Amino acid sequence: MSKLKISFTALLTLILVSFFAAMASAEEPFVPTPSNPAPGINVGTVDNNGNVATHRTHGNFQNNTNSCGNCHSTHNGDSATLLKFEETEADLCLTCHDGTLGFYNVEKNSGAGVFNSTHDSASMHNVGTVAIGSAPGALTANEEELQCSSCHNPHGSTNDRLLKTTVNGKTYSTVAIDLELVEDPAFADFNASTGPTGLKIYQSKGPKFVNENREDVPQRVYSDFCATCHDDYLKSSGDQRADGHYTHTTDSYKAGRNCASCHYAHGTDITLLKDTAGKTVADYVRTGWTQEKAEAYMKDVSAGGSAIKKYTNMTVCWACHQTTHKIDTPPVAGGNYSGKPTR
Repeated sequence: MSKLKISFTALLTLILVSFFAAMASAEEPFVPTPSNPAPGINVGTVDNNGNVATHRTHGNFQNNTNSCGNCHSTHNGDSATLLKFEETEADLCLTCHDGTLGFYNVEKNSGAGVFNSTHDSASMHNVGTVAIGSAPGALTANEEELQCSSCHNPHGSTNDRLLKTTVNGKTYSTVAIDLELVEDPAFADFNASTGPTGLKIYQSKGPKFVNENREDVPQRVYSDFCATCHDDYLKSSGDQRADGHYTHTTDSYKAGRNCASCHYAHGTDITLLKDTAGKTVADYVRTGWTQEKAEAYMKDVSAGGSAIKKYTNMTVCWACHQTTHKIDTPPVAGGNYSGKPTR
């Protein structure tokens, strides 16, 4: 009997020790390293030339890559393409791009906008829930669901940000889309550690136009990209659409005018919206406004919603079409008619 009691006591002790060890282990924070920047993400640290350089995850793989296994399972894939699907394709992408990987978080403000419905005035491309053919201005009936891969090629592209060269069955341009990319200062140490050929973390400021020569750098190429789904919106000034309406021009090459001048590709919310002076809610809070006052000022109250705009309400028009003359009408309390700062 005493032996049984001792054995039971030993077993209970072992269970408790294991439980607390597991609890302690679970509480330990994940520490990213160059070879394991996020849970389940494994990359090499030596490139084909023997130099220290972190593998690229989506393309230009090195000869000793381990990146394929981050998305594919050779014998246990959940799809015919051996993908490790979650619920949807978007869920697979979000296993990294929800901030888990530490960068390129599509649920956080970026040059492409944000997939975020938790803030006021939020609107976005509803990935995984809408048909491609339901896009405003769509002339093609396509019942396929809008997915991340509708616009991005996960294996790489000649365009920045893995933008596809053929979208919705249409090859829109032979000229690459170049974005204004700068190294993200928040990842300066990481960028310095990956070497000249390794993965770099960049911030995007939107499409880049290096000159005004329409033949060398077509300013319309980004709008052509969007028009693969929103095809009836690709019009020049004065051209009538198929439904009889007219649309703002998207090929004003001298001004670099394109869809991304007024809209975010992913979406917008109250934290991203700007007024005609280019100021955000955060800018006004820094000047002394309360958060509530700043958000009430910036809230988009348009009947059709914020429509993934960069500028609140119809400020999107006033941001460009400003008079050069001072308006005599006195401003409302706390407001002004100063417009954008002089460049």
